[in-house]
Amino acid sequence: MMDADEMDSMHTERNSSRRTPPAAGWVAAVGVAAIVAGMSGGGASAADLDSLRARAQLIADQVSAREHDLERLESRAGFLSDEIVEASSEIGVLELELHEAQAAHDKALQNYIDRAVEAYMDGSTTHLALLLSSKDMNQLFTLAQATVASAEQDASSVDEALETRATAEARQVELDQRKQRLLAAEARVEAVEASISNALAARRQLLRHLTAEIQELERQARAAAAVAPEPDDELLRLLGGSGPAAGIPRGYVGTGVSFEGLASWYGPGFEGNHTANGDIFDSSLYTAASKELPLGTWLFVQRNGSGVVVLVNDRGPYVGERILDLSRAAAEVIGLTGPGVGWVEAEIILKS
Repeated sequence: MMDADEMDSMHTERNSSRRTPPAAGWVAAVGVAAIVAGMSGGGASAADLDSLRARAQLIADQVSAREHDLERLESRAGFLSDEIVEASSEIGVLELELHEAQAAHDKALQNYIDRAVEAYMDGSTTHLALLLSSKDMNQLFTLAQATVASAEQDASSVDEALETRATAEARQVELDQRKQRLLAAEARVEAVEASISNALAARRQLLRHLTAEIQELERQARAAAAVAPEPDDELLRLLGGSGPAAGIPRGYVGTGVSFEGLASWYGPGFEGNHTANGDIFDSSLYTAASKELPLGTWLFVQRNGSGVVVLVNDRGPYVGERILDLSRAAAEVIGLTGPGVGWVEAEIILKS
């Protein structure tokens, strides 16, 4: 029998399958394709790519979970199959025992009948003559007791054979019922396996689709960056003192005004665009976006022992509670490009 957890899992999966039509995966894929097509036409932003990556990660997690469920169900199906084979084997043994019990019963019953017929044909006088031939009371008692014991033994043999057969029949019924329960459980497992396999195939296809679209958008972003306008000389001169730093570098003075929170990074889709203060965005430069800090603010940003000097020249990020959006170059210095989002400490600094 399946345990409660497995039954609950199967019940949940079946309900989920009923709630989501088989075409749902294709509808989702078409929807994503439409969104991506729209982004491609109007230019993909970092937020668009982040959204697609988050969607792809969610689908990948679902694929992993369904693969785990499928492995568990396949293991359960194998166990049930072994149980069915074992039950069938036990039923075969019992059928043989039942056949032997029936033969023993038939033989005992025939012996009983033969002895009764023999006694009838001998007549009561023969038995009486045998008793009267006794030489003394002890012999008479022995002969009478032997006759009764023989009859009781025949009857006992018949009863024993009947009991053996009844026991075998009851056991066979029990095993038949167990086998039917196992077959029913196996059928349920196979049904859930089929449902999960179908869902898994749809999710894998959607994941492949999302991955391809992400790669295409990243390719478009790289192509756009290759022909994007270059930052002007004035901005490059201004950023001359920016970049990696173990502490606040020469040429800058700390203000003691600091803050901390979640930061992210942006790049693909923004290359060549104008930032909030009119600069040409270049992800290889050390810049940042802030919702509140004045444009032109210098920051010393630290994370996990690494620091970088950046110039705030853009607005954002507008996702959750993030406080800064760093350029790719700045994010790489403090190890932020891997996780995408991380906790940073920042201090406002002044250029001396």
